[in-house]
Amino acid sequence: MKKIAVFLMLFATLLSAQVLVKETQVLDLGTNTILPVFSDDGQYLLFNSLKGGNYYKLSDKKTTVFAASAYDYRMDTEGVIRYRVDSFVDKLHVNSVKVFDSKTNNTEIIIDKERLDIVPKVTSHGIYYIEKDILKTNNALSKAVSKPVVFSYDRSLILYTYGTAKTMKPAGEDKFYIWPAVSPDNKMISFVDINDLYVCDLNGDILFKIDEARAPKWSPDSKWIAFMRDSDDGHTFTSSDIYVVRVEDQEVFQLTNTENRIEMSPSWSPDGKQIVCEDAANDKIILLTLEIR
Repeated sequence: MKKIAVFLMLFATLLSAQVLVKETQVLDLGTNTILPVFSDDGQYLLFNSLKGGNYYKLSDKKTTVFAASAYDYRMDTEGVIRYRVDSFVDKLHVNSVKVFDSKTNNTEIIIDKERLDIVPKVTSHGIYYIEKDILKTNNALSKAVSKPVVFSYDRSLILYTYGTAKTMKPAGEDKFYIWPAVSPDNKMISFVDINDLYVCDLNGDILFKIDEARAPKWSPDSKWIAFMRDSDDGHTFTSSDIYVVRVEDQEVFQLTNTENRIEMSPSWSPDGKQIVCEDAANDKIILLTLEIR
């Protein structure tokens, strides 16, 4: 009887260990709406559209354009949006970083049309970029803190932390190391090589690999990674769905499975209870409310 009781307890635990989508909201926020992310306080969605960079207040359903062009945007709890602008000068690709204050509608230029080795990485604790093979940081956006930052450069990862930079190739010499990100608890790094997701520690030791996992995003508690599994015909995307993987045991859960949608580019809410993504098939933004057991 004791063995049966233990088995039933284990079986019940396995059944409860899952992620469910409690609610799916479809938001029509304009034309060519892509790359949605939450603000740091969870009250807004930031996204790109035909009009440029936008922020959408969830409570009153109001959309505001903050820039004619914007990427890698993030809004802090004070309503300040930091973002990157890509452009061309004399047919050369250049980068800018700007700061928009939603309370005053003022825009400040931090980096102005500079020719850099890689696009700048905008974080809540500074801007990080490489210029003439030298890693630089600009902490004018906020107070300087010693948080690790990772980015891809020359088919490798560069981890910048505590004032020093370290180059790593955790998965080998022939990898691309795209979509690199440090987990919110500052203990792990995720990156993708073409199609597959890798997670390593800050020393570069591989912890696990998930096949067919792209555009990964860490959950705020570092316990989950959301990603997409997409396919294309060589010209356009033909399908895509959103998944999450539990970091502890690498169990994968599928969140979307629709024939008429192409869900891409997932991103977590600050409380970890929602995931927002784009629907490339219907030009909509999808908001998934989760129940994590």
